[in-house]
Amino acid sequence: MAEGSTRCLIGLLAILAVVTQSFCDPELYYEKQRYDGWFNNRAYPDWGSVGSRLTRKTPASYADGVYMIAGADRPGARTLSKLFMRGQDGLPSLANRTALLAFFGQVVTGEIVMASESGCPIEHHRIPVDKCDHMYDPDCQGAKYMPFLRAAYDRSTGQSPNSPREQINQITSWIDGSFVYSTSEAWVNAMRSFQNGSLASEGGMPLRNTKRVPLFNNPVPHYMRMLSPERLYLLGDPRTNQNPAMVTFGILLLRWHNVVAARVHRQHPDWSDEQLFQRARRIVIASLQNVILYEYVPAFLGVPIPKYSGYKAEVAPGITHAFAVAAFRFGHTLVPPAILLRDRNCRYGRAPGGHDAVRLCQTWWDGNDVMSQVPIEEILMGMASQLSEREDALLCSDVRDNLFGPMEFSRRDLGALNIMRGRDNGLPDYNTAREYFGLPKVKTFNEINPELFENNPDLLQKLIQAYDARLDNIDVYIGGMLESTGHPGELFRAIITDQFTRIRDADRFWFENDKNGIFTREEIEELRRITMWDIIVNSTAVGPADIQRDVFHWRAGDPCPQPYQLNASKLPPCKYLKGYDYFEGNEFAYIYTCLVLVFVPILCAGAAYGVVKLQNSRRRRLKIQQEHLKNAQYKGSVDKMVCREWVHASHKRLVKLRLGPEPALHVTDRKGDKLRTVPLDHTDQLTVLESQEGRSNKRPLVLIRAAREHDLVLEMDSVASRRKFLVKLDAFLAQHKKALSLSQGHREQILATAETRERRQRRLEHFFREAYAITFGLAPGEKRRRSEDADPESIVMRTSLSKSEFASALGMKADAVFVKKMFNIVDKDGDGRISFQEFLDTVVLFSRGATEDKLRIIFDMCDNDRNGVIDKGELSEMLRSLVEIARTTSLRDEHVTELIDGMFLDAGLQHKDHLTYSDFKLMMKEYKGEFVAIGLDCKGAKQNFLDTSTNVARMTSFHIEPSMEQSRHWCLLKWDYLTTFLEENRQNIFYLFVFYVVTIGLFVERFAHYSFMSEHLDLRHIMGVGIAITRGSAASLSFCYSLLLLTMSRNLLTKLKEFSIQQYIPLDSSIQFHKIVACTALFFSLLHTAGHMVNFYHVSTQPVENLRCLTKEVHFTSDFRPGITYWVFQTVTGISGVLLFVIMCVMFIFAHPRVRKRAYPWFWRAHSLYVALYALCLLHGLARLTGAPRFWIFFLGPAVVFTLDKVVSLRTEYLALDVLETEMLPSDVIKIKFYRPPNLKYLSGQWVRLACTAFRKEEFHSFTLTSAPHENFLSCHIKAQGPWTWKLRNYFDPCNFNPEDQPKIRIQGPFGGGNQDWYKFEVAVMVGGGIGVTPYASILNDLVFGTSTNRYSGVACKKVYFLWICPSHKHFEWFIDVLRDVERKDVTNVLEIHIFITQFFHKFDLRTTMLYICENHFQRLSRTSMFTGLKAVNHFGRPDMSSFLKFVQKKHSYVSKIGVFSCGPRPLTKSIMSACEQVNRTRRLPYFIHHFENFG
Repeated sequence: MAEGSTRCLIGLLAILAVVTQSFCDPELYYEKQRYDGWFNNRAYPDWGSVGSRLTRKTPASYADGVYMIAGADRPGARTLSKLFMRGQDGLPSLANRTALLAFFGQVVTGEIVMASESGCPIEHHRIPVDKCDHMYDPDCQGAKYMPFLRAAYDRSTGQSPNSPREQINQITSWIDGSFVYSTSEAWVNAMRSFQNGSLASEGGMPLRNTKRVPLFNNPVPHYMRMLSPERLYLLGDPRTNQNPAMVTFGILLLRWHNVVAARVHRQHPDWSDEQLFQRARRIVIASLQNVILYEYVPAFLGVPIPKYSGYKAEVAPGITHAFAVAAFRFGHTLVPPAILLRDRNCRYGRAPGGHDAVRLCQTWWDGNDVMSQVPIEEILMGMASQLSEREDALLCSDVRDNLFGPMEFSRRDLGALNIMRGRDNGLPDYNTAREYFGLPKVKTFNEINPELFENNPDLLQKLIQAYDARLDNIDVYIGGMLESTGHPGELFRAIITDQFTRIRDADRFWFENDKNGIFTREEIEELRRITMWDIIVNSTAVGPADIQRDVFHWRAGDPCPQPYQLNASKLPPCKYLKGYDYFEGNEFAYIYTCLVLVFVPILCAGAAYGVVKLQNSRRRRLKIQQEHLKNAQYKGSVDKMVCREWVHASHKRLVKLRLGPEPALHVTDRKGDKLRTVPLDHTDQLTVLESQEGRSNKRPLVLIRAAREHDLVLEMDSVASRRKFLVKLDAFLAQHKKALSLSQGHREQILATAETRERRQRRLEHFFREAYAITFGLAPGEKRRRSEDADPESIVMRTSLSKSEFASALGMKADAVFVKKMFNIVDKDGDGRISFQEFLDTVVLFSRGATEDKLRIIFDMCDNDRNGVIDKGELSEMLRSLVEIARTTSLRDEHVTELIDGMFLDAGLQHKDHLTYSDFKLMMKEYKGEFVAIGLDCKGAKQNFLDTSTNVARMTSFHIEPSMEQSRHWCLLKWDYLTTFLEENRQNIFYLFVFYVVTIGLFVERFAHYSFMSEHLDLRHIMGVGIAITRGSAASLSFCYSLLLLTMSRNLLTKLKEFSIQQYIPLDSSIQFHKIVACTALFFSLLHTAGHMVNFYHVSTQPVENLRCLTKEVHFTSDFRPGITYWVFQTVTGISGVLLFVIMCVMFIFAHPRVRKRAYPWFWRAHSLYVALYALCLLHGLARLTGAPRFWIFFLGPAVVFTLDKVVSLRTEYLALDVLETEMLPSDVIKIKFYRPPNLKYLSGQWVRLACTAFRKEEFHSFTLTSAPHENFLSCHIKAQGPWTWKLRNYFDPCNFNPEDQPKIRIQGPFGGGNQDWYKFEVAVMVGGGIGVTPYASILNDLVFGTSTNRYSGVACKKVYFLWICPSHKHFEWFIDVLRDVERKDVTNVLEIHIFITQFFHKFDLRTTMLYICENHFQRLSRTSMFTGLKAVNHFGRPDMSSFLKFVQKKHSYVSKIGVFSCGPRPLTKSIMSACEQVNRTRRLPYFIHHFENFG
C-alpha cells in the first residue's frame, strides 16, 4: 500500500507541475475572481455575493406572514430537542463515516453560508426551558429561558406579506476559497506575506491575530470570560477558531496554498508575488471545488452528485433557507463529543490535560492551546481513523447541552437553536417543504420513517403528542432529522443536492467550465484527480500510508482502527458556569457618576451662595468705608471684641462690639451687619455694672447703661477678657472726655433689672395691646395675653413711654417738631413721659372723640406758649413741621408767608395777626368733614386702629359716578373674567401655545420614531424606552436652546418694534418668554440626562456583540467591555454631556433672581458660558452614538441671526465715548453725559448696556437713557446701590476724580424697551415707580419738545397722563428738576402730571390731613405744589388705578385704545396690569393696552 501511495503522490506533483505550468503562462489572460463574490454572473452581478439574500424555494411561513417568528403554536424548541435529539452517545456511524467528514462539513459551511449571525437590530428572543430541566433548571426554579438572537436580514424586506423578511448570507455563496482567503481583500492582505505568493506563517502555523482582524471571539464557556483576540490564529473564515478541528482544517488549507504557491514559484521564479498568489489561489479553489462536490457531498449524502453539464447563467446560486437552517445541519448528528489523537504508528495519544481525547465542550473558542501542544498531523490522523456519531436524529451532549453561548447563558442546546433558526427564517412545515421540493406529502406520522418508528414506537407517540397530532405543523428540521437513518433523508437529500448543483452550475469560475479560459480540458481532468488525501499528504507530515485514501470513510483494512467509540460518559465532564453579571465592576463607577451629577447643582448652588455672600461682604466693606469717611474727623484707633449679647432669658447671640471711632458703641453680627448703636453724645458718664463671680461656672457679665438708651448686657468668655474690655472701654471714654462709673452686683440681680431693647419691646407691645383692647375690644378669637411673672394690669400701669419711644410708635424721629408738639399735648402732667392712662385717653379721643375735640388738639399743638391764640409765627412753625414730615426742602420762607396770608384771606381774617380758637374753627370749616375720621397712625406699634392696608390716596379730581349696572350671575362674571384674560393675553397665549405644540411635537415625533419606526436600529432593543425619551427630549431641548438665541437678539427685537409686525408679536415679553423657554429647556435637559444615565446602565449590561449595532462610529474589540466610565468619560458624547450638564447648572443657578440681584457680575459671567454651551452641543452629537447629529438643524438659523445681531452691537461696543460732563446729584445719584456717535439713532424710552474703561471695562450694566433723541449727547442717571455703581460714583466724585485720567464710556445698544411705543397712542398713561422713572426723563422731554416745536405733527399722541409713584421726594430731587423743565417746555398742555407719595401715613392720619389741607391751599394760591414747586398735584397714598383708568376712559371715550406704560418694581406693574384687566372687563371702549418694564 505504501508503494501505491507513493506513486499517487508523485502523480499529484506531476499534475501540479502541468497545471501550474500552463495555467501560469504570462501571456495567458484570465479574469481575477473577486473575494466578495460580485460579478460572477454578468447579468446579475450581485448573485452569490456577500450580503445577498437567501433564496426562498418554499413559501414564507412567518406568524404574521411578514416577519414575526414562526412556530408560536408549536412546542418549545428545547422541549423538542430533549424529546427527539437526546439519547445514547457513542454509537458509531452506520456508513463508517469518519470524524474528519463530520468536521469537514463545517469547512463546507464556512465556504458557502453564514446566515445565523445576528444582524441589526439585535432581536432578542427566548427559548423556554421546561421546569426541572436536567441541564438548565436542576433546582426546579422555573421561568428559565435560553437566549436566542434572530439572524441578520435585508432591511428592505419584512414590510408586507408581498415582501416577507429575507435573511442574508454574510459570505459568498460560491465555493471560491472564502474559508481560506476570506471575503475581503483587506483581510487576505493581512494574511499574506507578500513573498513568493504565500500566506504568512511561522513554522507552518498561521500567525496570531496581532493585527486584530475581526475574527469571531466568543466567550470561552468553561472560563466564562472574554479572552484576547490576539491569541486566535489569523485565518480566512471568522469562525475558524471555534474548535480544534476547524483550526486544523484552516491550518491545513493555508499550508496547501503555500505548497501550491511554492510549486508555481519553482516553475516561474521571475513572476511577481501577486501573480504567484492569484494563480496559487485559483488552483486551491479548484481543488476545494473538486473535493467538496465530488468527494465530500457524495460521502455525506450516500449518493453521487449529478454530472456537470456546463455553466448556466440563468441558474441562481443563492443558498436556500431550507438548506442553511435545516438540511445541511443534518451533519450535526455526526459530530462526536471529542477528537482522538494518534501518530503514524497507530499510537493514540493523550490529549492536553491527560485525557483520552480533546473534548469539544472544553475547547470551544479555546483550541489554540491544544494546537500549540499537539501537531495537526495527530489531529488529522485521529479524525481519519475515528468514526463519527451515528446518522440519526440524536446529537451528542457536547453540542446538545454544552454548546457555547453568551456569558449570561454559557451553555446552549444546538438542537434547540437549529429548530428556532428554522422558525426565525420562516420555514414552512415539513410536509409543505416536501411538496415544494418535488416529494409527496406524508399522510401519516408513521410514513416519516416507518423503520424507525417500528423499532421505537414510543418515539412516534412522542412526536404525535408534541405536535397535537397535526401532521402539517411539524418543523422541517425535526421532520428531516426523523426521516434520516444512515444518511440524510429524502427531503434533506433533495435540498442538499439542489443546492450544490446550483452552486456548481451557476459558477462562471467553476474549475470544470472550460469556457472561462482558466483551465484547459486536460488541466480540468488532472484537477479532478485531487482528493482530500492528496491535500493532507502534501501539506503536512502525514505519510501516504498513514491514512486511508478515502479519508471520509474508514473501512476494514484501513490504517489504525480506533480503539473504541468515544462516549461522553467516559470523558471529563463539561464545566457549566452560571451567573455572569455584565454590570459587575461598574457599580461604584455608576453610583459615583450619579452622585457627581446630583452634587453638581448642589455645588453650583453653594458657589452661588458663596458669591452672593462675597458680594454682600463687599457691600458691607463699602458701607464701612463710607462710614469711615463720614467719621474721618474722629481720630484714634477702633477696638473690636467678640462676645455674647444677652437679649433675654432664653436668647443669646454672638456679636462683635466695636468702640468708635465716633463716641458710640456699635454692636454688629458676625457678618458685620449693624445690630444696634449706643451713642454717647448725650451723656458725660457711662454706667457699667459687672457681675460678682462666685463659685459658679457661669460666664462674667457686663451691663452698659447710657442715657436715653436701652441697657446692653454682654457676656464675656472669662474674667480676664472682661477686665481687658473694661480697660479698653475706659481708655475710649477718656479719649472722648467721658467718665466711667463702674459698680458690681449679683448676676441674677443684674439680669432682673436689665432693661434691654427686647425686654422693653415686649412691655411696649403689651402696653399698646392693652390700650387698644380697652378702647376697641379684642379681635374675634383673640385672648388677652398675661405675663407669667406678674399681674398684667400692674405691669401696664407701671409702664410709661419716653419721647423717643413715642416717636418710634409714630414712625418718626424724636427730635421732629411734630413729635415734640404731639408729645406735649399727650403728656398732660408734664413729667416727660406718657403714662398708660394718658395714652389711653389720646387713643379714645382719636377713635371716638368729637370733631371739636380733635380740632382743639390741633389748635393746642400750634399754640406753643399756651396763651390761647395762634400767631403767624406759631402757625409757620407748624407748617414747617409738616414740610419736615414730607421730607422736602423746597418750601422757602416767602412760600410759607404767602401760604399763611392766603389761609387768613380765605377765612376773611386778613386783618388779624393771630387766631383764636373760634377763628381757627372758621378757617377749618371748609375741611370739617376731613376731621371726622382722622386718627393717629402708629406705625411703630404692632397694633393700630387705622387700616393701613387700604391706604389709597384721596383722588377727588378723578371722581367717577357709581355704575348703575344690574348685578349679574356669577357664571357670567366668571365668563367675563375669562374672556377678558384671554383677550388681554391673546398674543402671549397664542405664542406659548405654538411654542409648546412645537416642543411637545418634536418630543413625540422622536419618541415615536425610536419606539415604533426604528427597527433598523439596535438602540431601542438595548436601551428600551429610555432611548425614545432621551432622543425626544434631545429634539425638544435643541429647539429650546436654539430659540433662546432669538430671544436674546436685542437689535433684531428693537428693529422689529419699528414695523407693524410688532402688533402681532409680544416683543415686550421677550425676557419673560426667554425665561419660559429656558425653564422648558432645563426640564428636557434634566430628562435627557436622567434618561441617558438609565441608558448607560442598560448599555453597560450588554455583551460586546450586542453593541456592534449600537453605532457604526465606534468599533469595540471582542475582549474590551466598555463600562460606565468609558461611556461617560471616554467618549466625545459622554464628556461633552457632562460638561454641558455642569455649564447648564451654572447658568441656571446663577440666573436665580437672588443671585442676579445680589451678584450681577457673576450672573453675567455665568451666562457668558453660552458660547461653550452651544459649542459643546454641536460636539455632543458628532460621535453619532445614538444617531446622526440634529442639533445643527435647529441651531443654524438662530445662530446666523444672533451672530449678525452681535455684529451690529460691535459698532458701538468697542467705541470709546468721551465723558462730557458728570454731576453729583442728591441721594447718591450721578448724572453722566457722554458723547453721542454721529450715526446713533434711538427712541425715547430705550436703554443701553454701559461700561466704564476706568475699571472693569468688560463689565456692562443696563441703564435707561435719560437724554432725549433730539439732544446731541447721551446721558444716564445712575443711582449708587451696588459695588459697581458705587465705584462709578466715587470715581467721578470731584474729591477723587483726576481730570487727566480721561476715562471713556463704552455702550451696547440702544435696545428697545417696553415704553418706547408711547407715541403710537393718541392717549397714553405713563406710570413710573422708584428707579423706574428713568425712562420717562427721556420720554417726557421728547414729548414736550416734539409737541412744542411741531416736530411730531404726524405722531398720534395728543394727551399723556404721567403718574409718579415714590416713597418720598427725597431720593428723586434730580427727577423733580427734570419734571420742572418739562412743565416749562409744555406749552400745549399735552402732559398732565400726578405725584403720589406712598411712604407716608394713613390718608386719615392727622398729619396726612394737615398736609392735604396745606397743599390744597398752596395750589390755589400759586398753582404749584408746596413740596415740589411743580404744577403737578401731590397725592398722599397709593393711586387707585382702577378709578383713574375709568376716569381716563370716560374722558377720552372717542378713542378706541389707550396705551398704559409702566416701569418699576414687579408689584407696581402687576397692580397696574390687574387694574387694566378690571377696567377692560366692562367691555367698553377705549381698551387699555399695557406695556411694562420691571426693575429689581
